[in-house]
Amino acid sequence: MKAVEIAKELIRFDTSGPPTQEQPCAEWIKDFLDDVGFETTLQVVEHGRANVVGKIGEDTVPGLVLSGHIDVVLAGNPDLWGIAGPFDPVVKDGRLYGRGACDMKGPDACMLQVAQDLAKEDFKRQLTLAFTAGEDTGGWFVNNVLDDELVTSTEAQYCVIGEPSLMEIIPVHKGSGGADIMFHGRAAHSSKPELGINANQKAADFLYELRALQEELDKEQHPLLGSTTVECTMMDGGFKANIIPDQAKLTINYRLIPAHKDPEVSKGWFTSIIDKLSKKDPDFKAELTRHSASNPLDIPLDSEIVTTLKSILGTKPVGAPYYTEAVSYTSAGIPAVICGPGSIDQAHTPDEYISLEQLDLGYKTYKELVNRTCL
Repeated sequence: MKAVEIAKELIRFDTSGPPTQEQPCAEWIKDFLDDVGFETTLQVVEHGRANVVGKIGEDTVPGLVLSGHIDVVLAGNPDLWGIAGPFDPVVKDGRLYGRGACDMKGPDACMLQVAQDLAKEDFKRQLTLAFTAGEDTGGWFVNNVLDDELVTSTEAQYCVIGEPSLMEIIPVHKGSGGADIMFHGRAAHSSKPELGINANQKAADFLYELRALQEELDKEQHPLLGSTTVECTMMDGGFKANIIPDQAKLTINYRLIPAHKDPEVSKGWFTSIIDKLSKKDPDFKAELTRHSASNPLDIPLDSEIVTTLKSILGTKPVGAPYYTEAVSYTSAGIPAVICGPGSIDQAHTPDEYISLEQLDLGYKTYKELVNRTCL
């Protein structure tokens, strides 16, 4: 089967969500890999949800992982799909249309065609294919694969994630994080605001300082990623039009360059603003109620996997502002980079598509990568 035909089969499985049911699609992939000669494991992670891992060349030198997710985002209003239904794949004008065509069942299909076409070769290093649930729809079940040691650093030196990048090599991307700030005021009738303390106003004071923080962060630039960004993405305050609000909450989202990966760094930004405003305004009362920070991806540009992909594609590495499963693999001792066919601009959209030209480039690149690293 060619990648386009494999992709059609994968797209026909409605793995959108939540709620999400990836297991039937995972079982199809398992059968496909079994048929071509891989040793496979189906890992059920929740009812109807599963990962699948296939290996060939086991008990040899550690080799390569090719990995992708099999869940897709919800298709949305079917009336917005003009070419075909989201789970009725169609090839038209050099493009394959369907939910997940680029994100990322098309890239998955390229990996599966490589597995099929090279399965009879003599593998000198192990090749592992991992297809996981829950990347776009909740669960992040790639961690189950790694926690249960279905893929380990003793089997794999490097990993390539096929997220759509137009086959650009992405060895670095930002980490992500989130925080909630709760502001405490005093309720009063809105006709007598002087009797209350407006929590919404205190939140506004915090937002003003947050803009100043961003101006400082913009002074520190990563060569491929730019600066860390900090944005308030949700606001919640007040409960009735004629009452001065006694509580407000801001939800903050941030994307971190490697220099800011230590969780204490981002935590310190918010606590410092709270301390500053508390000293200036005796009525300002706020607390950091939630904080998280995940590591950025930061693979050295001279690592073997990056230099090998550069020699195959003839392109220079770039950075990405979003967060991916590559961090999970890298944290498990398997350095991972992003390199996949299709454009992220088409991901999550009605009439999502991947060009046949990109599918062909993805297949040829992965095949050559396996040739160089495992055969």
